[in-house]
Amino acid sequence: MDFVNTRRYRFAGGRELLERPSDLAAWLRAAELVPGRPDVDGALLEDAVRLREAIDAGIGAVVGGERFPAEAAGTVNEWLALSAGRPPRLDLSGGVPALRPAGAPGGARDALVAIALDAAEILGSDLRDRLRICAGTDCSGRFFDHSAGRRRRWCDMAACGNRAKAAQHRRARSARQMPGDAL
Repeated sequence: MDFVNTRRYRFAGGRELLERPSDLAAWLRAAELVPGRPDVDGALLEDAVRLREAIDAGIGAVVGGERFPAEAAGTVNEWLALSAGRPPRLDLSGGVPALRPAGAPGGARDALVAIALDAAEILGSDLRDRLRICAGTDCSGRFFDHSAGRRRRWCDMAACGNRAKAAQHRRARSARQMPGDAL
């Protein structure tokens, strides 16, 4: 979901966080998907944005109860095809074993393959029922609902949830203080 959210405020036309190859490289490093400095050029950035938008189209369809777009599935499948023949492996980090799934990232392209695999695992299973789009009025963040009741509405309760609840409180308070109530 974090990768899809590299395009913020989709409700208002969006704010692109991946404008330059260096932006994608920095995001991949920050997300700890690649070690060191990933090699990202303009073509890979375009491919990454196309993958992100395909995943988002899938999320939108799932959340909206619509047909999954064939073009989005095709784009994700292109990336999944790149993972063929990459078995999972057990890596050691400081003497501690860690299982790395098939297609474990070694570079920027491999990291995008891993993102496509994650998206396919969610979109292609019952986990898709936990996908949400934030109900905040100034947000359109995508998130995975980990709550027990599966009723989470906001991407972040501390930000979007509090704003929504404060606005609801203000509306209720002003409704109780209608003119003429003091008579």
